[in-house]
Amino acid sequence: MKKETSAAVAEIYLVNADTPAELFQKTGSGRPTREELHHAATRLKDEKSHTFFPLPVPHFICFAPTEKNLSLAERLEKIRSTAADVVTVLRTEKCFEAEIIDTTWQNDEEVLAFMEGLYLADYHFDEFKKKKERAFRFSFRSLVVSEAQVARVEALCEEVKRARRLIDLPFSALNAAQLADAARETASKSGIKVEVWSEARLRQSGMGGLLGVNQGSIDKPSFTEMEYKPAKAVNKKPIVLVGKGIVFDAGGMNIKTGSYMDEMKTDMAGAAVVMGVVRAVAALKLPVYVKALMPATDNRLNGNAMVCGDILNMYDGTTVEVVNTDAEGRLILADAVAYGCKTFDPELVVTVATLTGAASRALGSQGIAAMQENADRYTESLLQAGARTHERLCFFPMWKEYEKELASKVADLKNCGSGSAGMITAAKFIKHFAGECPFVHLDVAGVEYLSKRDGYRGPGATAYGLRLLVEFLREYAENGGLEKARSSKK
Repeated sequence: MKKETSAAVAEIYLVNADTPAELFQKTGSGRPTREELHHAATRLKDEKSHTFFPLPVPHFICFAPTEKNLSLAERLEKIRSTAADVVTVLRTEKCFEAEIIDTTWQNDEEVLAFMEGLYLADYHFDEFKKKKERAFRFSFRSLVVSEAQVARVEALCEEVKRARRLIDLPFSALNAAQLADAARETASKSGIKVEVWSEARLRQSGMGGLLGVNQGSIDKPSFTEMEYKPAKAVNKKPIVLVGKGIVFDAGGMNIKTGSYMDEMKTDMAGAAVVMGVVRAVAALKLPVYVKALMPATDNRLNGNAMVCGDILNMYDGTTVEVVNTDAEGRLILADAVAYGCKTFDPELVVTVATLTGAASRALGSQGIAAMQENADRYTESLLQAGARTHERLCFFPMWKEYEKELASKVADLKNCGSGSAGMITAAKFIKHFAGECPFVHLDVAGVEYLSKRDGYRGPGATAYGLRLLVEFLREYAENGGLEKARSSKK
């Protein structure tokens, strides 16, 4: 039975139907058996997402959501999750090739969401296993979706999977230098410029935050710039994305205890996400001028590690009292943000980081804790992009009173507050280095790594935020720049 199934090409029909007879008629799959009719009737009655018939040719019938109370964003997410469930069944049946046949959905957003769910669910991290998982091969037949649209979905999902792989890699296979090398891979073929700073340049430029965190490491830090600047970009000033690249976080002298260190290979997820965004923007040929900055090091406790009470001199001249060596991510982000804002005068700077336990406690694995200053005009577009991709975010306030938490008696700032509203005080710290630049901070601590599968995400790395930012930039490009779009609506 299994051998016969594994050799077959599964058929996956996307069908709208009210009755079992109509369902089989629309698939063109021949005369159904009594058992098939009963099975389909049960699924239709219970509003299930799909039904599966294993032999002689394994095929699925997938239903478009019919609940009247679902928003479009909720419909698309349900469809992605349905596709992920299909992949699970296919893998169980040892069937790794499938043809998706859109017979009646006739809605390109829904069909593309189904394809997205298939591609994203087909991720597995087995690099260090002798037995590798087989990848799936999908082909498509649709009257409403073009080959170019399918190719765009595939290109985006490939970048998500590439980022997930980087996040899943252990520290033994991904130090700061290797993260910089990953940015160089195939970049020139995509029209992306990559520059990796030397350690001498880091010292000469005075990046005291990055160098301070790196003091406890036996490995050198890295600072990587990626740039995609198409000839007809809609923006003259770049959108700068800054990703936290702590390739392993032991906590420094404030060493993490218990199981808190177990997933700290993922503390460079912000860097992987912004790297993936630039790659995806280039692959999709979006007319957007975008830069990614990725400061990277590990945070260990070698003999020269920084200690509490140390005072660091940052890139912009700010002095910072270190009161917690495990609040290190904001130190490396601060240097990168200060450099990015001073050098490029960006239209918008966005930081992405697995930064605080407070963000994880606030929202769990359901969304991003977001903060912003001087960037009101971007928040609605970000929220909408988050809803469409189901990489949702929730904006927290950045009230001036939170600055008091960072007051130091011996330096310009402390690197950490007292603990309350920790995601906000961390964002406030980084915002200091952005000056008046429009600033958005995305704390992805709760969403970048899952211990078990959740639809098409996990187990393991998710690269949450990558699709959100690409969707935001896609809409930005379609509007010819948000400012231009706002002016035209007045």
